[in-house]
Parts: sequence; structure tokens; C-alpha cells
Amino acid sequence: MKINTTAKIGNLEIKNRLIMTAMGVGLGNHEGEATEDFIAFYARRAKGGCGLIITEITRVCEGHGIGEYDQLSLSTDDNIPSFTKLAEEIHKYGSKIFVQLHHPGRETYTQLTGTEELVSASAIPSVAAPQPTRSLTIEEIHELVEQFGDAALRAKKANVDGVEIHGAHGYLIQQFLSANDNKRTDEYGGSAENRRRFLLEIIENIKEKCGEYYPISVRLSSSEFLDNVGITSGITVEETIETAKAVENAGVSLLNISAGTYATGFTIVEPTSYEQGWKIPFATEIRNNVNIPVAATGVIREAGFANKLIEEDKVDFVALGRPWLCDPDFGNKALSGNDDDIRKCMSCVYCFDTAGESLVTGGAHAKCAVNPEMGNETVYTKLQKNGNGKKAVVVGAGPGGLEAAIILAERNYDVTIFEKNDYLGGQLYLASLPPHKQKMRYFIVYAAKKLKDYGVDLRLNTTVSAEEIRALNPYVTIIATGSEPIRPSKIPGINNDNVYTPVEILKGEVTLANQRVIVVGSGLTGMETAIALQTAGNEVSIVEMQDVCGSGGGQTVIMDERGTLAKLGVCTMPGHRLLEIRSDAVIVADNADIEVEIPCDSVVISLGVKSVNSYEDLLNDLSNVFVIGDAKCAGRRIGDAVHEAYKIAYRI
Repeated sequence: MKINTTAKIGNLEIKNRLIMTAMGVGLGNHEGEATEDFIAFYARRAKGGCGLIITEITRVCEGHGIGEYDQLSLSTDDNIPSFTKLAEEIHKYGSKIFVQLHHPGRETYTQLTGTEELVSASAIPSVAAPQPTRSLTIEEIHELVEQFGDAALRAKKANVDGVEIHGAHGYLIQQFLSANDNKRTDEYGGSAENRRRFLLEIIENIKEKCGEYYPISVRLSSSEFLDNVGITSGITVEETIETAKAVENAGVSLLNISAGTYATGFTIVEPTSYEQGWKIPFATEIRNNVNIPVAATGVIREAGFANKLIEEDKVDFVALGRPWLCDPDFGNKALSGNDDDIRKCMSCVYCFDTAGESLVTGGAHAKCAVNPEMGNETVYTKLQKNGNGKKAVVVGAGPGGLEAAIILAERNYDVTIFEKNDYLGGQLYLASLPPHKQKMRYFIVYAAKKLKDYGVDLRLNTTVSAEEIRALNPYVTIIATGSEPIRPSKIPGINNDNVYTPVEILKGEVTLANQRVIVVGSGLTGMETAIALQTAGNEVSIVEMQDVCGSGGGQTVIMDERGTLAKLGVCTMPGHRLLEIRSDAVIVADNADIEVEIPCDSVVISLGVKSVNSYEDLLNDLSNVFVIGDAKCAGRRIGDAVHEAYKIAYRI
């Protein structure tokens, strides 16, 4: 079997083996309707070849059941019409759609629910965002069972093909399933059988209301991985196998296997350090013990890898989340064998970080770092092919410059890129060099192919002059010259021979081994440099002026890096500022101005970057000159540069 073969979920035939899993993107409205933006977002993935789309979390009740600000809702008949429109649009492309039914339990906020307390199986607050929490009464449990069934019936009335019960990721149903969270002494607590009762009653109620053959999927965490944080009472694979058997006997048509809980959140939304397919063995073990189809996630990024999972009979369906955000045509490209044309997900979690507060407060939707069209399907409706061979010049081949060149070339501009280095990607390339960061190179590889496909004139190792640019008489000029490391001149010893920048270390221009190294500054670049140096056999310490290491943006990745630093034994010294660099030591001062001498052999200064832009003033006689990315404002994230570049190239 391959991913392009059909398969059945119950009596429902799915056109291929690719599933889009539920992800909160914030495109609904506060009333829980599927808006035009929401429908366009999902329809684009159906058009792109997805076999089965599972919507983001959809609440079954108001009040304590609200998990996001603009979350979908099937708590009322009022929303059936918008779901009907959603299903109709998905069906136009031969795809199927399930609605994921959800209750957050304690994993939400009282500012969302409007209640004084959150609810759970037991009165145990969340470890991620602790708030007052109480146990559900038996009467409330029975009411919720009915509400899940009522919501499923509304989905069926809207011509939605099936529903998925969210029993994973630490939400309410998993709070009942987990002995770590469920301390009840009634019929819904204690034994594993009792802890499954809530889930099984929901399945039974849905079947009573929707009919025996209406497809039901259950999403389960294979393991909570709580043993990683010293807790032995969490859900294990062995226990999930028994739960899987129980829901199969209850008549479920599909198991959608993920992993994790809020205390082990990286196992749910993995940063780039996690290997492709790492969760699949757990799903396969569960599959070997049931007779219904099993779908599974696991940082699957490459179509060839996905196909191999089906060929080797590891899973029945490949469940993908973020790859559909990066490339809505993932399905069509994968099914036709065009893996090299897929804009692959780098696991940079820009989508997760940009969703962030908006899922609680409303407003902005999630964004993909390398796909500005994601969530903007009703804004960027059609790329005009009206460049007509007009000249476009891009200076700098970082992520912003690459995106601008691709879009301009696609619009039939005659594009030339000048890049001073012998490689593409700029800061993104450097970010791909530390251990376990190779996925950060995906966009560079994709961009290089697109430039070749479009016949872009790419000139590496070239520092272009303003006169040479002017001589090309460009219609549009994009300045994407990036940034360079800051070396504070006021620090004594900053220019010593044993002082380096992260760029010199990461590019391999300087090789350090068996040395005591001080890295000054704990932003993401500093942390990555420290990891690279420690892995290479050095004894590394990080000196940071702030009270915590890694206090900047992109906290999901930074928290992952903190964990890696701890595992590797890197010494971190927050609350210390650098005073002086000597040949064999650095002098730092703590928050009480007590000076400390730290012996070392080498020092790496990672105190941020400054913009590099020597062209703008020299080209002020040209029209349509745009400065983007770090060249415009230093220290921005990849997604900021790419989105800015796309907007300019789309509209010029």
C-alpha cells in the first residue's frame, strides 16, 4: 500500500492516506461559527489533496467548555448552517471532514470561560497555567455526555462526515483517563476501567443519537511521558493499548494517536530538535493490538517518509498538522512524487508562538513562518502574473530575500539576486548548523529549487555596488542585506585574539576544542552556539545580564534549548553582566555588583545584531526600493522577514 491508495474509516471511503489533524488557528469567530476565512483555509487544504480534514477543537458546551477565544462551537443549532457551508466546500474536492469535539477541562482560562473555577476530573489545577479548579459532579458528567452527543448530531445534520473525540493532550477526557489527574473515588475514578467510563459513555451517546455507522475517531495520547519529569502515575503505552481495545469494542472507527500532556508539552507541539517519526513506534504498537485503522502524528515532514510508513504497514493513515500550514498542496505534491517541490515544515513553531495570546484574547490568527498565505486565503486570492519581464533586483539571499525573489519570479519579473556569501539562507542557514537543527534548512533547499525552476539569476560570492544595481535599471529593488553581530567597543578586551562571534563559530571559521569557553548572551543564537561548542567537547558557560537565560521571543524553541543546555551540562549564569575580557578569564558582576573572575580560554560574544544596509541612501534616485528583514530592523524572526517580503512582492 502507498499513501495514494484509498482506505476506509468504518463505511466511509477516504481518497488517500493523508489526514490533516486539528490545529487551533484562530480563524473562527467568537460565536463559534465557521467563518469565510475559516472555510477558505480548510478548502485550500482539501484542494491541495488532503484525504481527511479534522477541524480544530470544537466546543460542545459554553462556560467551562470554552478552550479558545474564537473557537468553533457546536453547542447550539445556530451554528449548523456555517458547518454545512464548510462541509460543502470540502466535499467539492473529494475530501472528507470530521469535526473534533472537545472540552478543555482545566487547560483553559477563567477569562475565557467566565467562571470562577475551571473543571476537571479532580480538583487539581493545571501545571502549565494553574487556576482555581474543581471536580465535576456526577450530574455534570452526565450532562457533558449528552452535550457531546448533541454536538455530534449537529455535525451530522451539517453533512459533516464524522466526528473525532479529543481524548488526548491533557484535556478533560485525558484528565479522566490519567491516574495522575483523576483521584475520584466514585464510578469515574480509581481503576482504569472506571477512568475510561466517561469516554465510553460519550461514544455510546454519540452512537445512540447519530446511528451505529456514523464514523467516530478518538484521539489518544500514546503516553503522557510524565516519567520524563519524575511522575510515575501517568498514562503509558501499555495503558493506552487497553483504552484502544475498549473504544474499539465500543464501535469507534478510527484511532488517531498522538502523545503528551500539558506538563510535557514539547511532545505535543515539537520544536525542531525532535526527529522525524519519533512517535510512530508507539502508534504501531497500539495498532498491533486492535483491528480498526490507526492514524498517527510524529513530526512527519517528508512525503517519502510518509509513504514508507504506509508501505511498511506501520500505520493506516499519516496524520500531519503543521506541514499543511506550510504547504497546502502537500497532498497533491506527495501523491505525485514531487517531494522536492514541497515547502516543508521546519518545526520552528512560529505558528504556535504567533497563535499564543490571540487564542485567549482574540485578534490575530496563527501564522506560518514560510507561508504568508496561510490564514490569509481570502486576502491573497490570486498572484498576478504581470511582471512582463521587468527587471527586479534582490540584494541578500536570506529568507526574506529568497521569498521576494520567488514571488517576483513567479509573477514573471526578471529577477537577479546578489549574495555576498557562498551560501543561501543568511541567518537561517546559520540556525541550521547546530546539532539537531537540520530541518531549519528545508526552506533554503525549497527556495533554491524554486529559483532554479524560475530561472532566477543567482550570483553568490558577489558584493554588488549601487552603481551596478543602477545600471540594471530595475523596476523594483529589494534590500535584504540582513545584520551582523554587535561587538560593544566599550568592553575592555573585546578585540582580544580569543574573542569570537557566533557567526565565526557556527560557520566553522573558528574551531574550538577542549577549551573553557564563555558565551556572553543567552538569546537563541547564544544558546545554539553554546550547544554546538559543548557538543564539540568544550566546557561552556553562558553569562547573561538578564535574570533568566533566553528571555526573548519564540519561547517554545527557547525552552527546548534550555532543556538541551541542562542535559549537556552547560553552566548558565543569569544575572551577571560582562565587565572585562582578559586573555585567560572574564570579569563579570552580579546584581549586587559583586565582581567574579571566571577562568576561560575563549569568549564568544552573542549580544545581538545590528542592521546592515549601505544601499538605501545610495539608491534614493530609484523607484520602488524596499528594505526588509533585519536590514530594516535587526533581530527579527524568520517569519517576520518572509511575510514582509511576500507582501511587497505580491503587491508591487
